[in-house]
Amino acid sequence: MTATVLAIAAAYMAIGVLLLAIGLTSRFAWWIKAAAIIVTSVFFIEVFFATKGLLGWPGGGRLPARFQLLWSRVVEPEAKTGDRGAVFLWVEEVDENNVPSGIPRAYRLPYSRPLADRSIRARDEIMSGNPQEGSSEDTVPDDAGSKTRTSQDTQEALGQAQPGAPKIEFNEALRGAQRVEFRPMTGPLLPAKP
Repeated sequence: MTATVLAIAAAYMAIGVLLLAIGLTSRFAWWIKAAAIIVTSVFFIEVFFATKGLLGWPGGGRLPARFQLLWSRVVEPEAKTGDRGAVFLWVEEVDENNVPSGIPRAYRLPYSRPLADRSIRARDEIMSGNPQEGSSEDTVPDDAGSKTRTSQDTQEALGQAQPGAPKIEFNEALRGAQRVEFRPMTGPLLPAKP
């Protein structure tokens, strides 16, 4: 990832140098050329630090179909602030021979109680020295006519609603989420012995 950031910074620097070279030979007034040099330099510095800030943030993309779970963290929803919560997974993709890729990635998944429970159990197994393998598959999207259920609807159904409590749309966050399962990690598949 660091090489990617350096490549992006170098590409912006090359474009900046090209722009400045063309601008310096033009017939614009000197103050326009000076402004172009300053603006280009400021944008180059901004791009470098902005892309550096992206390193380490969990991705929101799709999990690999099969992976080794390295760690998980559950952030519970907070009705007071309207935070929907999340399940953070740190994983390595596994190939067809059950060999991890060696490149860990962090993912952020929408919070759901079943996923949170499964990931906590898997984390406990990892802490006990039992590596965990995971698999993911896309869930079937809800039909358009289904009613979105909020935390307040759920609390009202249970008779626990508090006046003035914010509504959190859980179904909107879970729409299109992946189904994730964990199990003990199997060893790599070895070739048959002669």
